[in-house]
Amino acid sequence: MVQASLGEPGVVLGAKGLCRFCGEADPRSFRNVAHALPEALGNKWVISLDECDSCNARFSAFDDALAKSVGAILTVGGTQGKGNKVRQTGRTNGPASIRHRIVDGQRSISMSANGTPFSDHFGVNSRTGELMFRIPGGTERFVPAKAYKALVKMALALLPDDELPNFTKIIAWLGSADDDLLPHMIVGISFAIIGNSPPLRAAALLRRTSERRDTPYMLFVTTMGSVCLQIVLKADALDGNWPSQLRTR
Repeated sequence: MVQASLGEPGVVLGAKGLCRFCGEADPRSFRNVAHALPEALGNKWVISLDECDSCNARFSAFDDALAKSVGAILTVGGTQGKGNKVRQTGRTNGPASIRHRIVDGQRSISMSANGTPFSDHFGVNSRTGELMFRIPGGTERFVPAKAYKALVKMALALLPDDELPNFTKIIAWLGSADDDLLPHMIVGISFAIIGNSPPLRAAALLRRTSERRDTPYMLFVTTMGSVCLQIVLKADALDGNWPSQLRTR
């Protein structure tokens, strides 16, 4: 598990000299800062030394797809991404957009919906007094396989060296141009009560301790600000025919 937050020292993973994703060993290929967790989702502190510049450039498209998939949560939560900027979700002249700004030191969230009545998107619960927003979620297009690859890449960045031989197939898929969906590409997602996104990033690998193969060998869980994501990191052979008929949580 790794975790870091504002005011705490950064976390450095791996060592320079050999890229764990492609095997690159040229010292000149490790000049850029590689974020183990996407900077677009607010990570400023967890970096990888064993990710070469070529892989880092290729992975940026994966991180962008993942950020778009949860864009509305990042915007409303005020997550500061690259350049410490909060992303705007959707295009200003598109069907809908959400924007986060700081006005006179206070957070301001605005939403624009074009071509539909404002009452379809905003209202007040007369019983509780709560503001209610209905936000169209389809305004930003992304490739699901690329967003999934971003999660796989994060999980692989945390893997101990002695576990890498158990995941050669998914490492190869991560480096391929084939974006077809893998079997059982299920992502668990949850998010906190919307408020200020806490400047906290955490990621963990959970390894099965029993020999039963009706549960996954390795789970990856990450919490970045207001959003929590979880996947099964598919092993080459240690998962058997998971998922089996026995449903697992």
